Amino acid sequence: MNSVSPILWSRRKLLHAALVACGCRLYAADDAPHVRILFLGNSYIAHNGLPAIVGELLLSSGVLAPHIGSYMQGGYKLGQHAVDPEALALLKQGADDGKPWDVLVVQEQSVLSAVAAIQPEAKQLMNNGLTRLVTLARTVNPKMLIVDLQIWARHENLWKERSPDALSTGTSPEVAHARIRLANVSAVQAALEKNPGASILVSPVGDFWKLVHENFPALPLYAEDGTHPDMLGSMLTGLVVAGTIGGREVIEKTTWIGECPFDQVERVKKVLLDHPEVFKNAGK
Repeated sequence: MNSVSPILWSRRKLLHAALVACGCRLYAADDAPHVRILFLGNSYIAHNGLPAIVGELLLSSGVLAPHIGSYMQGGYKLGQHAVDPEALALLKQGADDGKPWDVLVVQEQSVLSAVAAIQPEAKQLMNNGLTRLVTLARTVNPKMLIVDLQIWARHENLWKERSPDALSTGTSPEVAHARIRLANVSAVQAALEKNPGASILVSPVGDFWKLVHENFPALPLYAEDGTHPDMLGSMLTGLVVAGTIGGREVIEKTTWIGECPFDQVERVKKVLLDHPEVFKNAGK
C-alpha cells in the first residue's frame, strides 16, 4: 500500500463528508465537548478511511465534537511511527484548532501483533514501540488518552489456503486472536511501567470482530484478501474505537451508517451493546 499523507478533519470537513455520503445535515450538539483525536497506523486504519468513520460516528451521536488527524504508512510498526519525522511533527502540531490532541489511537502491524506473544524479540519490539509513543504523547499533553487498537485475526479461509502470513500468526484464527490479545496486554503493561500514571486503554476491536463473526458469519467484515476490512468491518472497528473513547452513549446515539446497509449496522451495534463485558475486560 502507498503511504498516506497526514489528513486533518475539522468539524466542518466532517459535516461536508456527511452531506456527501448521506444527503442530510448532521450536527454535533452545540454543547458537546470537543475531542481531538490523532490516529497513527498502517493499512488496517487507512483502508476505507477509519479516522473519518470514527469522526462521523462521534459527530452524529452528538456526544462529542471531533477533530480528527491521521498519519498512516503501509506495513508500519509502532516503533517506526515513533521515529518518523512526519508522524512526530503531527503529534506535536496538535489539532486544527491549535490545541493539543486529547486522544492518540495507535495500531501495531498485524503479524507483529501476534508474533509478539511468543517471540521475545518481537515482544520487545512491540513493547518498545508503544512505550516510546506513550512517552512522546505525554510530553505534548500529559493527560492524553492513548487508545491501543487491538486488531483482528485473519479470515479462516486463509488457513485453509495455507497462507504464509496467516500461518505466521498462529495455527488457527483462534490461536492468532489469543496471541494478539496477549501481546496487546503485555505492551500496555510495559508502557505503564515506563510511564506510571499514563492513561492507556485497549480498544477491543479484535474481540468484537471475533464475536460478530461467530454470531453472524455471513456479514461481510473482511475484504477479499481476508486480511483488511470490508466497509462493514471498518464500521465495526469505528464503532468500537468511538465507544472506547466516548462510551456506550456514542454507540447508542450515533445515526451515521455510511455506505453500509442499515440492518447490518444494527446487528453489529446490537452485539456491541449486548456485550459490555468485552469493553470492561479489554486489556485484562
